[in-house]
Amino acid sequence: MPARILIIEDDYFSRELAMYLLQTAGYTVIGAEDGRTGVQIALQENPDLVLCDLQMPVLNGREVVRRLHADPQWRRVPVLAVTAFSMSGDRESALAAGFDDHVSKPITPETFIPQMESFLSPELRIRRVAGA
Repeated sequence: MPARILIIEDDYFSRELAMYLLQTAGYTVIGAEDGRTGVQIALQENPDLVLCDLQMPVLNGREVVRRLHADPQWRRVPVLAVTAFSMSGDRESALAAGFDDHVSKPITPETFIPQMESFLSPELRIRRVAGA
């Protein structure tokens, strides 16, 4: 069964592009346009992977990951910061906040799916990732 992936992103075009790429690859994708909604969906839907922007209204990405990790009903899955912040130290800052990794925007359509699949267990992948 393919993975269920939650994208928490306030920018409509960024969210739609990521959703389109993942859906076209065969994944089930759920979108949320702000952090509070994203936390609610994550706890209700139990996704297999969460992609989360850092700068959002209502709750920012750091608060999203903090709330998820603090909630006893959270089933621990990879949570990736997907952000335009890609300066020196930004990745380390995201990891220190509780994210499992940092992915820079804009996303590159040609490499996005393999990059996301590298965070999924083999049984949740649509196709096998090289080296896995």
